[in-house]
Amino acid sequence: MRNRKRGKGQRLLILLLFFTLATANWQLPTAAHAYTHDTSLIKWQEYSAQAFDNAVKEKKPAFMIITAVWCYWCHVYEEKTLETKEVADYINNNFIPIFVDYDRRKDIASKYPAGGLPTTVVLMPDGEELVAVPGYIEKGQLLLNLEKTLAFIQKEYKPKGVEEAKDIYRERRNIAKLDLQKYSDHFERVVVDRYDTLFGGFGLREKYIYGRAVDHLLDIYESNKDKRYLDMALKTLDNMAGRTQKTVKAKRPSFNELKKLREDVKQPDWINKIARLQTDDKIVGLFEKVEGGFFRYATQRDWSVPHYEKMLEDQADIIKAYLHAFKITKDNFYKDVAVKSLKYVTSSMYNEKDSRFYGSQDADEVYYHFTLEERKKVAPPRTDTTSYTHTNANMVITLLYAGDVLKEDKYKKAAVRTLDFFINNMMSENGVLSFYDPAKNKGFLDGQLEDNAWLALALIEGYKTTKEKRFIEKADALIAFSLKSLYNEKEGGFIERRSTAREFYREKELVSLKKPYGHNSVMNYALINLYELTKNKEYLEKAREGFGLFYEDMNMEFQSVHFQRVARYLLKQ
Repeated sequence: MRNRKRGKGQRLLILLLFFTLATANWQLPTAAHAYTHDTSLIKWQEYSAQAFDNAVKEKKPAFMIITAVWCYWCHVYEEKTLETKEVADYINNNFIPIFVDYDRRKDIASKYPAGGLPTTVVLMPDGEELVAVPGYIEKGQLLLNLEKTLAFIQKEYKPKGVEEAKDIYRERRNIAKLDLQKYSDHFERVVVDRYDTLFGGFGLREKYIYGRAVDHLLDIYESNKDKRYLDMALKTLDNMAGRTQKTVKAKRPSFNELKKLREDVKQPDWINKIARLQTDDKIVGLFEKVEGGFFRYATQRDWSVPHYEKMLEDQADIIKAYLHAFKITKDNFYKDVAVKSLKYVTSSMYNEKDSRFYGSQDADEVYYHFTLEERKKVAPPRTDTTSYTHTNANMVITLLYAGDVLKEDKYKKAAVRTLDFFINNMMSENGVLSFYDPAKNKGFLDGQLEDNAWLALALIEGYKTTKEKRFIEKADALIAFSLKSLYNEKEGGFIERRSTAREFYREKELVSLKKPYGHNSVMNYALINLYELTKNKEYLEKAREGFGLFYEDMNMEFQSVHFQRVARYLLKQ
């Protein structure tokens, strides 16, 4: 939970209002739902300048939720709390309700990192944040806290005003070979420290995919032949896919019992029945053995009790790691997992007509307990058919890699068609657009660093594979835009955004001067790749400057391996 720095009395009151709200049990199961905010009892408005203009005009604070279509607790919050007449009427009468789709508006969600979804935020009309809290909030508790919040605003609130966003000054560092080696060595120490020697993966609690980190372990092995890194990667991949799972006779209910359980999602004891199902017919591993693909994460250290949503970005990251493992070991197990997952992605998460990939497939606690034959009799979980630029670009890179490793042209052809879709439909004068809305048949949200970095990298990889000049030309155009509009010439590094999408932002939000570490690492990696192809020294120098700017942030390296690759490249220069 976060709150603005205020006077002692004001800050204490705000903390007390919402301190009980972050108590959701994150280990409970997920379920498949779709957004209903467009038909909701609450008169939701999308996050925009207009929404805050309305708040000023009506002299009301904003009640904002940040939610994801695949998020279980978001739907519990919706069904049990927000969609009750008492709560809806109270919010409609006293607040400006604002809805934020986490996947489409990560630019906004990142401003309120409360610690989980859903996130409830109360804002003043000028945009000043009073409180941001994660988790499901029970109806009575929410009403009580909103009443106290309004009383606080009326009696004690003193406007602080929202300052224009400013970047924290960073000192640009001249990088020596010793610094580059230190940076590279540090990553290897971090990986070893976080590695779970018993089950593989990273951390000793819930297990996430971290596909890029696993893939980079294989990079390290290939460079220094230290078998320790290969063993860490393979043990992780084996356990993640359930390869080492002992066969346990499941107490799986019959098809009719499962079907009824799936249909009874709104029954009061549904969660308890689902919990028993996960115990009686325990699923271990994130790899979905029937249809392929990977679940988002496991709630237990041994990779069991998964959260069943499937995210495109996770598929791209981890499939590449399995392909890499097959390339090194020639073990067909890794190939089979990768091929089955590629089949899943190119069938269930792909629009063949448009040649674009979907964002995610909802979780479904019952669906994945059906056999293959039984699944043919029931509808699959809902898919979010929005296409996100950075995740499509990531998937393109994996498909191109799959074509090389598996010697299969079909993967390269799919990658090229997807690149063409983004070239033809998503490129603008202000860089690439961030997401494609299939309901409106067009793309939205320009000027974002993350999307420009990833698509530039995918286009570069497309050129390396096909030698088609148009891909390198488009990559060069995206880099040129980024250097002109997003690069900070004074300090170095790329800022988060410089958008012209006034319908999506308040005036002071169009430009964000933050320099996100992960997005900068991708852009710097794209720069050195483009330098290799064009020998434009500006690209190499900007990558070197960027590395120097973020050198002190090496502790964040676990989240993004691209700076590692930049460091290794610069060591050879």
